[in-house]
Parts: sequence; C-alpha cells; structure tokens
Amino acid sequence: MKNRLLLGALLIGTASLFTACKDDNDSNPTLMQPKEFMLNTPAYVNETVDLAQTSEILLSWSQPQYTAGNAPLQVTYEIQVSPDNEFNVSTDEAAADESGATVADYAAMARTTTECTYKLLSADLDKALVQIKKWKKDEVPQEQIAYLRIHAFIDENGTRLNSVVSNSIELKFNPYYIELKDATPIMWYLVGNNILDGAWSNAPGVSSLPMFVSADYAYDKATGAGEITYLNYFTTDGWKIQPQDFNWDLGFMSGGSANTAVFRDGAADAGNIWCEPEGYYLVTVNTGTNECAIVKQDIAPTDYGQICITGSFNGWADQNMTPANKAGENHVWVYTLTVAEGTVEQVKFKIAGSWDTNWGFGADDGEVNTCGVATGGGKNIGVAEGTWIIVFNDITGEFSMLAQE
Repeated sequence: MKNRLLLGALLIGTASLFTACKDDNDSNPTLMQPKEFMLNTPAYVNETVDLAQTSEILLSWSQPQYTAGNAPLQVTYEIQVSPDNEFNVSTDEAAADESGATVADYAAMARTTTECTYKLLSADLDKALVQIKKWKKDEVPQEQIAYLRIHAFIDENGTRLNSVVSNSIELKFNPYYIELKDATPIMWYLVGNNILDGAWSNAPGVSSLPMFVSADYAYDKATGAGEITYLNYFTTDGWKIQPQDFNWDLGFMSGGSANTAVFRDGAADAGNIWCEPEGYYLVTVNTGTNECAIVKQDIAPTDYGQICITGSFNGWADQNMTPANKAGENHVWVYTLTVAEGTVEQVKFKIAGSWDTNWGFGADDGEVNTCGVATGGGKNIGVAEGTWIIVFNDITGEFSMLAQE
C-alpha cells in the first residue's frame, strides 16, 4: 500500500485554522478584497517526496479575509504548481495556442475545493510537472524542486471574483515519466441499494456502475473534466456517486432533500441520495466543478425486459447484459468483455430472441468507438483489445466502453 503524506500546519495551529474557516456568524457580510492568506509549510519541507510511492499529499491553509468579520463564505480554492516559482502562463493557456509558441510555467489542478484542506493526488502533481517541463522518457530528473500555492476566488456563475493567491512553498520531489495524451474523461460511479448487486463496493460493472460519457462533448484535453450523465428509472432507494478511487470523503452525498446531491469534499456524511417520487431521472455530473443535477423526466419508454449483447466474440448469439437496477424497471445494461491482444471484436445490442430491434454505431462495420449514440440497425461496433465495461441505455441508444486495467 502506498504511503500517505500529511502536510501538517507549522505556521497556524489546526484549531485556529478551522475556526477561521467556519465559525464566524455575521449574518450580513460585506465583501472585501483580501490581500493575502497563508499556505501552511509542511513539517518535512527539507525532505524529498517520492511521487511514485506516495498516493496523496494533504495541504492546508488559512481562509482569506473576504469580510470584516471573516464571515463564512463559499470560497473556491485552486491548487497551482510551478517548477520555477513563476505563475504567469498556465498549461491550459499554452495548450490553447495552436502555434506552440506559448510556454507554460505553471499548472492548475482541475479539482478545486471549498474547504481549507486538499488531498493533492501525487499522480496529478507528477503529470503537471511533466506537462510543464515537457520531459521525454529518458529526461526525467531524479529530483525536482516545485513550488505550490493556492489561488482563492469567489465563483459567480463561472466568473472568478476577488482573486487572491497565497504564499508559495518550496518542496522537493522524485518525479517519474508519464505519457502525455488527451486525458480520458473523468469517470464517476453509482452505488446503492438498487444498483447492480447492491453491495456498495468498488467493483466496476458488478457493484459500482460507471456513468455515460458523450462522444459530442468537448472534454478538457488536459484533465478529462466535463459532463457525464445517467438516465434510468429510480426507486426511492438510497444511492451515492463515487470517484474512481472510491474515496468516500470525495463523493456525492445527499443535498438534504429528495433529488439533490452535493460534493462531500471531506465534509461529514450527509447521507444517501434518493429520488422522490420514483420514476425516470437524468443525473448530470460536471467533473470540473463537482456539481450534480438530478432532474425528473416526463417520458414513457418501451420496457424491453432484457437487452442482450452479441457479436463475433460469441458467434453472434444472445448474451444477456446485467440490468443496472437490481430490481424493478430498468433501461441501462452492463457487460464486461475481454478482447484478446492484437484483435478487434464486433458487437451490437439487441432484444432477446429477435433481430427486429437492434442497435449499432459507426460508419463501417468494425470501426472502433468507445462511446456514441447507437441507432436501430446500425453498423457493428468495433471493440479493441483489452477488458472493457460496456454500458448501454435502451432509451437513448447511448453506449460507453470503459477500459479496465
């Protein structure tokens, strides 16, 4: 198991830190422009952190003074890293310049927080360093200095107001090479009493159900952030939405009433999400802003009872897919398919016992696609080598294929 490094506060005590963040009760605060706030220095500031052997790093800081009485406000915090303590051009800004002339000197972590603590994933930090330095595989140094700081702002419908940055702290790391490519869309998983086997465990395709990515959505190339969705019939049973690492502290929980969900972000557990009344709901998660919407749908789709997957992998016989709902009406189906190295299998979705209703996708039979909207009688879908969790929605025709290691 990888070690977990905790960055303790040396400059500000833990008790005073959280008092500053949460305990002011001014009922009518006046917004001010803060001048500074403090990112705490870790106790092992003179040691070197091995990013390959460390899972996460806990950062903590004081809250900027946005009101005279430091009343609690919804402040958004973005973590930034620079190898040279220069914070002028971000990796996102450099990527937007198609000429390649713009050179980045810092990166911002895609996942923000509204708390005064943050679990920085070592893999995210390493990827940021590789993006900035543009190391080739044999160019990664044994040791790299990097500077971390926090950017605070008030988020008003996507506009960043009253921005202020913390001090930067210098740390030493052992980085490692990671191949840079367009990031895979960030995935979240549904778990619950009526989801798959109802076990609430980290078992994709068995207990945890991946949501749907969209072929038409422009996901962030660097981070994979964007919108993922899920449309199905919901009972009043409880459920939650979990991140890929299944960290319960960083999942979605109840917003306090039916059909609401909020990002936990390390806070106390507010309980399970539930839908009321039962019926069809569209769940949309923005993985960049960590927001979730649950909207009831006025639809009456055909209930097929069972959907099958068929293809070259089984001689085009019917193979039952697993219903996403453990009990009751269901329109989302799951199947795990392993394709041998160096081969491509072809698949389609269909009703049981007949080809009268079937779905396919693509311009040509066997064209590899990992997501899309399948249509009636469409082309055979190509599935590349590897193990894939395949999810299909018989209402929308949407399908997603999620690669498993």
